[in-house]
Amino acid sequence: MCKTKNLFILTVSLLASGCVRDSAGNADHLHADTLVKAKKDSGAVVASEPQDSGKKQRYIPPEISEEAMQRALIRRRDSSFNVYSNIRADYRIIGYEAPDTNARKMILFSVFTSDVENNPFECPYGSYYDSAQGDRLVLKYIGEHGSFIEVHISGSQRKPATVYFQKKWVEFDDERD
Repeated sequence: MCKTKNLFILTVSLLASGCVRDSAGNADHLHADTLVKAKKDSGAVVASEPQDSGKKQRYIPPEISEEAMQRALIRRRDSSFNVYSNIRADYRIIGYEAPDTNARKMILFSVFTSDVENNPFECPYGSYYDSAQGDRLVLKYIGEHGSFIEVHISGSQRKPATVYFQKKWVEFDDERD
């Protein structure tokens, strides 16, 4: 009789610990491969996907220091767009497919190795430390488009395209020959 009573108490304890109620009275069930939240009077809803250590982690870029910020330089005399590599400055200059920061990222210039190596933003025109890529990458200023500037990309190994950079990442060299 005592063994049956202890077995009953152990079974109830295990069942009670497997089902926890939140403040709204909803029961949370934890399964090994996924988290499912059961709501009163409704079917199960998947709250999150299973964790898979083999999946690629979402890339979170390093912060930019406002004091050490560097900008791209546009020379008005020849419309050249240049980003100079400077290890002591912070920059992440992104060229977008459209004049919108939610548009597809087309090209990136950054001082951070984690931004450049393996092209984590998956930019079709690549990720670089600077714009000095010889004839493989030629960037020319076209004009302004709201809070963006338009730049034409071309080069020996590139299909020509137009990309847009935020004005806050660009400055003009008004020196004329």
